[in-house]
Amino acid sequence: MPKVILISGGSDGLGKAIAKKLAPNNQVVILSHNREKLEAVGREINCDFVEAELTDYSSLESAVKQVIAKHQTIDVLINNAGIWMEGMLDDNEPNKIKELIDVNTTGTIFLTKAVLPGMRTRKSGQIINIISQDGLCAKKDRSVYHASKWAITGFTKCLQEDLVDENIKVTGVYPGLLKTNLFEKSGVKRDLTDALDPAEVALFIETVINLSTSTHIPEFSIKNKQITPTNMDNTTTPTIDLNIDPNMIAAQDDSPQAAPAGDTPVTAPTTPVQNPSVIDITPGSTDTFPSTPVSTHIDTAPIAEPKTMDITPPPAAPLQTPPIAAPVTSPDSIAHLADVTPEPSPEPAPLATPSPSVMPSLEETPPQTPPSAPFSPNPTPVESSPVEPTSPLATQSSPLAEDPDLVKLIK
Repeated sequence: MPKVILISGGSDGLGKAIAKKLAPNNQVVILSHNREKLEAVGREINCDFVEAELTDYSSLESAVKQVIAKHQTIDVLINNAGIWMEGMLDDNEPNKIKELIDVNTTGTIFLTKAVLPGMRTRKSGQIINIISQDGLCAKKDRSVYHASKWAITGFTKCLQEDLVDENIKVTGVYPGLLKTNLFEKSGVKRDLTDALDPAEVALFIETVINLSTSTHIPEFSIKNKQITPTNMDNTTTPTIDLNIDPNMIAAQDDSPQAAPAGDTPVTAPTTPVQNPSVIDITPGSTDTFPSTPVSTHIDTAPIAEPKTMDITPPPAAPLQTPPIAAPVTSPDSIAHLADVTPEPSPEPAPLATPSPSVMPSLEETPPQTPPSAPFSPNPTPVESSPVEPTSPLATQSSPLAEDPDLVKLIK
């Protein structure tokens, strides 16, 4: 089905070659500010045209409305118009800088803005921006021209993200040196012997336009294979790829390497110099910790036995019972539960029964054996009258004892 295709800068150079290629099977409309050229090319390739000033948004908006009024829609927009400039920045005239940015950058953005609303309403359309290899590289003496092209590279990539959900395709085209009068119109001479034929670019653009709606080519570069450099002249300035190529990522030193073909002897890889302060702890690593000298001296000094404290609670004061003195323990001895437990002696020493008159007080009571111990067969005779042992509580005044005579009843 024929498509309505609007091409800026379609009266000359690459734009004319594209219009000529697409006109037989589509409704092509070329746009330029030079009416005489528009009319001549329109008659030559049998296409329609519209006059507009690319740097004036009102003029572009009016031209787009004329095309839609006549052909009902714009299916494809090809932003192709552009001019050339070179030289050091401080040598470029300010008015020339403004003109180049207005045409190459602002004009492309303005025309896209004027066409885009119709495409968004229909939820379909295609935008093709003819940029340049200079929109991917950097070259001496072209700061202004490269700035205008790099701007459109970014503009194109952003549009792709903005319109991905609206069924509108956006493609960036990066051709190399072309056989056109681009340099001649700017007063610059360039050897175009090995330059690319514009018809080759036009053929590829036709292919992109005729792809199914489900197929999209976001960008492509095209150049003459006879030209070694990737720039627009005979230099060797490399192209700056905006996408990461996994094949360009260098392998690590310790990555497995394929053995080279042939009989060339294989040189063992050089062991990388390691930082002695860094240790590889990855499983399977052969790194070891630094060999720090370790002292083998063993201190044989005896370890002092910790002192043991007797935590046995003191015995409660007996009530109305004869006091039992605790066995005297040497201060240098160490208390132990086995030392406290009394063991029966087969032949205990006989003890004399003390006289009540000479019974020692609580403080002077000598160690005694338990009452259950047997007495000597010849005990010392004592008086027959029993002696009531004195309670320690009766012989010692206690601050907590109450005098019954001092107790008063309080009502």
